[in-house]
Order: sequence, then C-alpha cells, then structure tokens
Amino acid sequence: MKVVICDDDAAFCDLFSRMLEEQFTARQWPLDYVVFTSGQTLLVSDLTDVQIVFLDIDMPGVNGMEVAHQLREKSKELIIIFVTSFPQYALEGYSVEALRYLLKDDLAGQLPVCVNAILEKLSARRKYIKIQTPDRLVTVSLDDILYFEGTVSRRALLHLRDSSPVECMGRVADYEARLAEDGFLRIQRSFLVNMQFIEDIRNYTAKITGGETLAVSRQDYRRITRQYVTWKVRQA
Repeated sequence: MKVVICDDDAAFCDLFSRMLEEQFTARQWPLDYVVFTSGQTLLVSDLTDVQIVFLDIDMPGVNGMEVAHQLREKSKELIIIFVTSFPQYALEGYSVEALRYLLKDDLAGQLPVCVNAILEKLSARRKYIKIQTPDRLVTVSLDDILYFEGTVSRRALLHLRDSSPVECMGRVADYEARLAEDGFLRIQRSFLVNMQFIEDIRNYTAKITGGETLAVSRQDYRRITRQYVTWKVRQA
C-alpha cells in the first residue's frame, strides 16, 4: 500500500506514521509511506503509485484543502483523508470526495475505523487473494503477482513485482483453480502466469514484464497462445 502523509508538523508526522503502521500490520497489509511537510512539495512530486493521501488542512503556503482540490483534478481514484485539529472544515471536505475526516485529538479512536474503510474501498476496486506461507497468512493484490512457480517440495513460489519470491503452501494447480477467472494462465506444469505481465509469447517462451523469460509447454502451445490472444483482445 503506497501512502502519503502531508503535515507541516514533522513530530506529528512521525507519530501518525507509527500509528498507521500499527493498524496496517495488525491487518497483515504491507505499508509503504512517504512524508511531506509542505503542500507545495507534495504537488510537484511523482504520485503515480500512491493510493492514499492523509492531509493536514492548516498548512502554510498551499493549505491542505487546496492541495486536495488539485490532487482530485488529477485523479478520481485517489483516496483522500483529512487529518486536522479544525472540525469546521469537515463540510468542505465533501467537495473533494474525501473518504474520512480525522481529528488529531481522537486518532486512537478514529484511525482503526478509517483504516477499515480504506481497505473495504480498495477491496471493492481490486481483487486480492489470501495466501498461506509457512509462517503466516498474507493478503496479496492480484495486480502485484507476476507468476506462481512449482517446486519439487510440492509448494509454490510466489513471484511478486519488486519483491523476492515467497514460498506458499499448496501446489500451482491449487492456485490455478482459485484464479481461473482472474486472468492467470498455466503456460506449463511449473508456471501459472498473470497475463497482464506477459509481454509476448513466441518460440515456446513467454516474456514477462521485467525481462524474465519462461518456458511454454510445447504440447499445449497452440491452446496457450490462443487463450492469451483471446484475453488480450478482451482487455483492449
């Protein structure tokens, strides 16, 4: 989860980020956040992968409400949450479709409810899968999965974007059954691939985003390429 925290009080940013980490950790959701202490700096930054912005309102220069209006013009999907000491701005927050309005003097009570609302909203937009690793249950976005790889131990290695492989309980066939309707293609016995990350299939190989090349079953090559092309056409 990529999150922005913007508040001109650096000490509060430190406190709030720790509270936020506790909430996400308790729900077994990974959190990646960046802190800004001015609205101006935030607005000129690359927010391509950011999903959530926690904004103070009373900031020098460009205040949080102005920042929110500019962010909303750029993205309809961005989740905006105000974190402030001034409740009189709550009604104005509706103009930028803010998800929540948190008061700084009641974060302990309000933040858990807010995080639940965030996860519900994101879950409605994107699909996730719960995966059992040898030591814990993790929730993973399908959009972050490159492919599953079978191993001789009858477990699967989960290959994620920007992450080392994760060992999972269960076989590739088990995940194929669970993800049959979600754009995953079994290109051979050992590989179940997320088709959104297949750049090309040719010469009995599949090129995966990031440069990796995986072998495609020769026996089922025609069927596999046909399934992939059909899926691509539907996405266009």
